[in-house]
Amino acid sequence: MSHRRRTRAAVGSLAFALIAGVGLVGPPSATAVTGPPSSPRLTSVNATLTATAAASRVTYGETTTVSGVVVDAGGVAVAGSPVVAEVRTAEGSWTVVSGPVVSDPAGAVALPLAPAATSLVRLRQDAGPDSVASHPVRVTVRAALSARVDRRFVGIGRRVTLSGALAPAPPGATVRLQRKMGAGWRRVADVAVGTDRSDGTVGTWSARVRLGAIGSARFRVVRRTSAGVLRATAALPRVDVVRLHTYSVTTRGAVGADLDRLRAVLAATYDDPRGWRRSHRRFVEVSHGGDFTVVLAQASKVPTFASFCSSRWSCRAGRFVVLNATRWSTGSPYFPGELLTYRQMLINHETGHWLGRGHSRCSGSGRPAPVMAQQSKGLAGCQPNPWPLGWEVKAVA
Repeated sequence: MSHRRRTRAAVGSLAFALIAGVGLVGPPSATAVTGPPSSPRLTSVNATLTATAAASRVTYGETTTVSGVVVDAGGVAVAGSPVVAEVRTAEGSWTVVSGPVVSDPAGAVALPLAPAATSLVRLRQDAGPDSVASHPVRVTVRAALSARVDRRFVGIGRRVTLSGALAPAPPGATVRLQRKMGAGWRRVADVAVGTDRSDGTVGTWSARVRLGAIGSARFRVVRRTSAGVLRATAALPRVDVVRLHTYSVTTRGAVGADLDRLRAVLAATYDDPRGWRRSHRRFVEVSHGGDFTVVLAQASKVPTFASFCSSRWSCRAGRFVVLNATRWSTGSPYFPGELLTYRQMLINHETGHWLGRGHSRCSGSGRPAPVMAQQSKGLAGCQPNPWPLGWEVKAVA
């Protein structure tokens, strides 16, 4: 039999699958697997290569697996055939980036690949000048871009730090910081990326932004596209721009309640998304002073804060949010339900007074009571409710 009629082969059924190799950055590498000395060698080029669309896009630094099957002219699997993965260079030649590995008894091979840029990739039988190669497939590589904020809410007029990392990050690299305005995105700043490694594979960026309007602020960072530059976009968590209120906690008179428990319930109530924070407000405890003081007071001491304060109930007097220790410990006979629910109502009601709200009335039998209704003294047909209603929230926004 002549040399031209020797065994033929084809490489088919090739698929890309993304695997968890995010920690890799820089040029691709692979561990060579040496085939047996008598590995079969195919001499005719009739191989094909296919790829799944979902896996043809990867992020810089991630490892991809290139898989294939070696078969002879009759479609029979060829075991022990050495195969490498190659990437096409800018000059049009092909360079080995992974392998060789040898085909298993089913003729299958799998090679790891971590392209540093969008590339054409192919498999080639590593068998000298007559080796067969598959058709190439394109792998699109996106930049690895991350973004974060140093806080999820910030007081009005204060600054928030936005930062992140970029790979690759050659000298002179920049990212564009944008803010959502209406239906579009508006440029905030072009931020230089500092290179953390001399090979330019990792860099970091950081920007300080002053937020001057109450409400939610949304940002994103974009690696702009240009010749030879990988493109990426990363969204940042929403930042809530708020009116920031500080408070301290103290007692007056003989109170038997657990002060640590009081602090925990206060913090949880103030931070609950059903509460006054819906009006873009945040409450932060400080060791002393603050914008207002929450006082757990012995019942007989409550009237010492103001003439309109009663030993039976809680009240707000000036900068003091006064919680009657008896009501705190036992609740009210006119308010059904759990004690915690009553305590939440008590905190939100008296704090609502500090925010400038007066008393409200039940708006209809069976409806939730406004939190500014005097629920400790009766519900007037309303249902007990510890949280401000929507219109109450808007009134202090």
